[in-house]
Amino acid sequence: MNAKNQLTAQSNLIGEHPKSGFFFDWFECEDTPTTANKKHRKLTNKGINRSTLVDHLSQWIIKHHANENRMARIERKKLILDKHGFAEYMEGRVPFPIKSATTQKGNLGEIILAEYLTETSGLEILVYKLRYNPNVEQSMKGDDLLLFEKQNIQNKIILGEAKFREIKSKKALDDIVESLSKEKLPISLTFISDRLEEMGDDVLANEIDNLITNLHSKKTPVTYVGFYHSEAAVYKTIENNLNSNNNNLVIVSYGENNPSELVKNSFDEALRMVMK
Repeated sequence: MNAKNQLTAQSNLIGEHPKSGFFFDWFECEDTPTTANKKHRKLTNKGINRSTLVDHLSQWIIKHHANENRMARIERKKLILDKHGFAEYMEGRVPFPIKSATTQKGNLGEIILAEYLTETSGLEILVYKLRYNPNVEQSMKGDDLLLFEKQNIQNKIILGEAKFREIKSKKALDDIVESLSKEKLPISLTFISDRLEEMGDDVLANEIDNLITNLHSKKTPVTYVGFYHSEAAVYKTIENNLNSNNNNLVIVSYGENNPSELVKNSFDEALRMVMK
């Protein structure tokens, strides 16, 4: 392979940044120079139209928090209830957080990371965990993100962790690194297996059960990805402070001006789409 075309360490682990499509339009990508303890993919906003961005994110918010059947039930309620009655009925039933800004910020980070890695790695989400949150106003326990190679579950897995900070901090980076140490194994596989069984996919559920054994015996490699969403200069915190002995860890950063506003606008638009 020509040296010019060789993949970066980041691309070897999570795939190359898209060369077309929404993420290409949204993000400028730089895989910064690696060291023994640092693998960092820096994402910045190319200047995509804000309304286009919010529209995309709001659709993802709905997709990750409610399945098609639930959304269909909501649509049927709209036909039955008048506008005031529908709004009254929806109180406490909206399938994503509408009050907790902290939960919104955490959930959006998980959603962006999930959609991004699905495209770059080719791996898949088998269960949209946010659809099963018993309290939408609180962050859901367990792994932030698990991606699988559906055709060969034992081949590879991606374990992701997302954090949002309005003001960047070294501590948040250190927390990501600590939670994605090379000894860390997924804790949500039984949850995923149970949900797959409920959906009638016993074959895939059994594969996940077998994966638990393979992970403990280190037969299946794990790629670890931390996503840090914060202010525009967050990449500097990572470049100056990332220090991990986990060779399979990549930190993906996305910095922008006023990140809290993007979260709020996206959830407001998702709510508007459901209620309109």
